[in-house]
Amino acid sequence: MTFAALGRTALLATRRRATATSQQAKRRMGSAAPAPEWTGIDKVVRGYFPKDEQLVCAITGGYFGLFVLYKIKSAMSGAPVEEAAPVAAVAVPSSAGAIPDVDSEEFGAFLESEDNVMKLVESFEK
Repeated sequence: MTFAALGRTALLATRRRATATSQQAKRRMGSAAPAPEWTGIDKVVRGYFPKDEQLVCAITGGYFGLFVLYKIKSAMSGAPVEEAAPVAAVAVPSSAGAIPDVDSEEFGAFLESEDNVMKLVESFEK
């Protein structure tokens, strides 16, 4: 009996494997679909650029060409920019006890005193 049961189990397993293999869909990566029928302006454009990659390159090239033309036109027609004469900054002496601006020449002299450094630290804490 054990051989009969073993044979039956093997037969069922073989049948399961056969049906499982035949039921699985096989993916074919090729494009078997017919090319779409283009109408209107698409038909004219696709006459020159039949592949999608070619159309993308053509559109990108067109935008790049417009950008270059704009840059060339603006470079040729632009009037020269006149630079204004630099205005000398007048240093205003700070009042007693005030903290001078960090960019001023007085700030270095201000930091020489420890009391002034403490004033600066306290102003940061506020």
